Amino acid sequence: MDELDGVTIFKIGGGPYTREDLMKMEPVCLRALLRERVHHTIEVEIYPIMLGRKKMPDKFGLQAELIVDVWRQRGFSTEGDDFDWCKRYIALAAEMRAGGKVEVKEVLPAPFTDDEMEVVRRLIWERRSIRDWLPKPVPEEMILNILEAGRAAPTGCNLDIVRFVVIRNTREAKMVWSDIPTPSDECVLIVVCYDARIYPTVGHDKFVPHNILYDCAAAADHMCLMAHALGLGAVWLSCTEKTAKNFQKKFGLPAYIKQALHIAVGWAAAGSIKSLRMPLSDMIIERRKS
Repeated sequence: MDELDGVTIFKIGGGPYTREDLMKMEPVCLRALLRERVHHTIEVEIYPIMLGRKKMPDKFGLQAELIVDVWRQRGFSTEGDDFDWCKRYIALAAEMRAGGKVEVKEVLPAPFTDDEMEVVRRLIWERRSIRDWLPKPVPEEMILNILEAGRAAPTGCNLDIVRFVVIRNTREAKMVWSDIPTPSDECVLIVVCYDARIYPTVGHDKFVPHNILYDCAAAADHMCLMAHALGLGAVWLSCTEKTAKNFQKKFGLPAYIKQALHIAVGWAAAGSIKSLRMPLSDMIIERRKS
């Protein structure tokens, strides 16, 4: 935090920002900045501090508190899963600054039972790409379950940049170009997009711009696994930069919403032969001794 001509400058994320900057920031970007600051300045710091492996910074958690204060001053609600997560970490940081000893009461990872592991193995190893479907409607509840799986996927620095466009209309489906043609009148298309405003806000566009597509890929993988678990067939399909721009324009998306890929989901018309992988030994790279 610095002073310039009487204005307080906060070195936050992709800043520096003044409080006035935060007051004018797009709400979706301010909310993402909050999650990023909670992640980088509290979440990744708190456990080494609690374990006695690191000294607590003097201003531990204050950047996140500032952003929440601005958010509330702007009259926005702090309801929602992401805010609950933020508020919990902010409260822990405040208690630690006050000299309190905190404890995070969360269940440690535990191995699955043999029966549970069998389900996991089935899901991972039996999922396959399906490209032909029956002309049978997919219930809305199933689509929502698939989207929730995408929402649960890992996201770099908890930025939540991934967005979804669900297309059931055959005419609209023709706006989406596929590297492999699909019968668009027999499936639902889920276009996986991202909000391009967020990375410049937190400075990730300079350091890790590739993480954007990693996030979209993680969401797509989760959704394909959920589709398989629901008894549906799904396939992950690519687009080119040109066709992504065409879809953005034809569908009427704002310029900051970019298409990354799309998934076709439906009732499988045939049981395809699952593609298999090369031996694991050929995929592991060993460092050669000089």
